[in-house]
Amino acid sequence: MVRVEEIGQAFKDYHVVVYENDSKDGTAEILKEWAAQNDHVVAICETTNQTTIPQKSVKLPYPEKSVYRISKMVRFRNRVLDEVRNRFEPDLFCFIDIDVERFSPKDVIDAIRQVPDDWGALFASGHFLFSKPDGTEMVPQFQYDSYAFVPEGVDPMQTRRWVVSRKYHYVTSWYFNSLLRGRDYLPCNSAFNGIGIYRWEAISNLKFDVLQTPELKNVSACFCEHVPFNVEIIKKGYRIYATNKIEVTYYHKELTFMRRYKHWKKTLKARLFLALGKHPYSR
Repeated sequence: MVRVEEIGQAFKDYHVVVYENDSKDGTAEILKEWAAQNDHVVAICETTNQTTIPQKSVKLPYPEKSVYRISKMVRFRNRVLDEVRNRFEPDLFCFIDIDVERFSPKDVIDAIRQVPDDWGALFASGHFLFSKPDGTEMVPQFQYDSYAFVPEGVDPMQTRRWVVSRKYHYVTSWYFNSLLRGRDYLPCNSAFNGIGIYRWEAISNLKFDVLQTPELKNVSACFCEHVPFNVEIIKKGYRIYATNKIEVTYYHKELTFMRRYKHWKKTLKARLFLALGKHPYSR
């Protein structure tokens, strides 16, 4: 909350629309108290009684990328956009996911000031933050949000079913990070990583939607909700960038994922360039 307010205070005026649903840890009460104390804040707290992520099954092999889950995310994000349209007329709009562990408000502001003039959307660079049993922390060089990433000039529909597999996450995260390395602003066709900043004129009449290929439909899966939204921004003539200037970390206590990542890191280049020849997204 403090970091969000710090970003807002860097501008002439700001408003915060925060959406929460079905929390059982007191989050709703905290958000309502924030809204009562800060006139710039609007808190939307709903009870939907819906499962966040469905159970994996033969008919639903990719629950986190399922139409069930992404349709909910589409509805939630559109709910926030509608609230902004009905209440405000902003110059810039920013989505910040509530599960982001760390980011620098100053970095967000500096990145906006320095972004190329043709931008329509700007996205963070995101990494996992792991806590070891001894209390120390580690941040592997591994992009968090590969699901939302599409390189510049690539039609996302070419990825087909591969986009929802575990292999996609490891390989594309590595590839995404390799493209970002050493570049302040990476042009791309889609990204997110927990923080997305948009020129309002580029999205004022857009809505999030579900996008599927026939192959994804066969397994009740779909693309990340950010992909079709970002495609529409590009159609309007704007460019989309991911930036190393905004570093976001997500906290994960589980080390099992890190062990899997280490295994993949050892064999990644062999799998990527020998078995596949080249990354499906590379040109």
